[in-house]
Amino acid sequence: MRNHLERRARRRRLLARSAVVAYLPYLTLKLLWIVGVDVGVKDLGSLPRGQWIAANAVTFGMDGIAALIAHVLTRPGGRRVPAWLVLLPMWVATGMLVTLMVAVPVGLGVIAATGVQSPVASNDMLEPWVFGVVYGGLIAEGLVLLSAFALYVDERWGGLLRTRVRDLTDPAGTQGMQRVLAVLALGFLVLSGVLRLAWGLGSDVGMNAEWIARRNAVGRTADLVHGLAALTGAVGLYALVFRRWRGGRVRVPLAMAWAGVGVVFWSSGWMDVGRSPATSALLGVGNTADLIAGLLTLCVGCFALTELTAGEGRTVTGTGA
Repeated sequence: MRNHLERRARRRRLLARSAVVAYLPYLTLKLLWIVGVDVGVKDLGSLPRGQWIAANAVTFGMDGIAALIAHVLTRPGGRRVPAWLVLLPMWVATGMLVTLMVAVPVGLGVIAATGVQSPVASNDMLEPWVFGVVYGGLIAEGLVLLSAFALYVDERWGGLLRTRVRDLTDPAGTQGMQRVLAVLALGFLVLSGVLRLAWGLGSDVGMNAEWIARRNAVGRTADLVHGLAALTGAVGLYALVFRRWRGGRVRVPLAMAWAGVGVVFWSSGWMDVGRSPATSALLGVGNTADLIAGLLTLCVGCFALTELTAGEGRTVTGTGA
């Protein structure tokens, strides 16, 4: 048993170190853009230089935090880091990485199969190779970082993950409040999921002419991913908070809620620094629903995490770590 745990720990550290290495090309490119070296940039067009620098500084900072988290996963003392310092940034990172890992390859595959023009080739701002460095690097990061994180979570909270949903307790009596918040979140998640699925399947409801003209296979695929993630997250959240799927292990609905709502929150528009504003009122409504759903789910998670940490019989670590 001890040898098995040691092998898992070594595998986690190797994956986390690989994630740190995978971040370097992306971080280097962003840093060059921030200091004014426009490598790979064709023409910023009407985008103000300050807005370009701000957008890259924000994404550089976020990716830097993810690289730091990856480094933490390599350290023996990583299990003693306060839970929220690891979980919050990893939840946001999961939303971004899952979206890219699914939407980009599938969207490009659809473009190749249908023969339509690739948005990469027609981009007037950046050289085509930049997209390979950025998106290829992020997808590689996602594969290794999320794998390392899954091993870390199992090591630290394995007891909780293997608990059956019906056996979850409510030691501090906050389940009633969790359910109120969850019901509100579920409404926003279903609204977002249905709307995004409709757009992904070809509907142009709520779109103006400018938006319709800009639509491509990657965008439609992203909408499909978003819609499916919202509904998957809703199912997972409902199962956990209302104790459905009673015979199942916590890890399945938790993973559904974690990844699904993470995708929704990431796509809610809160990261629109340097991007074009919403192209329709309905998109603004959808983004607002995503943001509120994410924040409500975050509140539910904070309640649950606090209870599990305070419970004497079963701590959040599940192993006493």
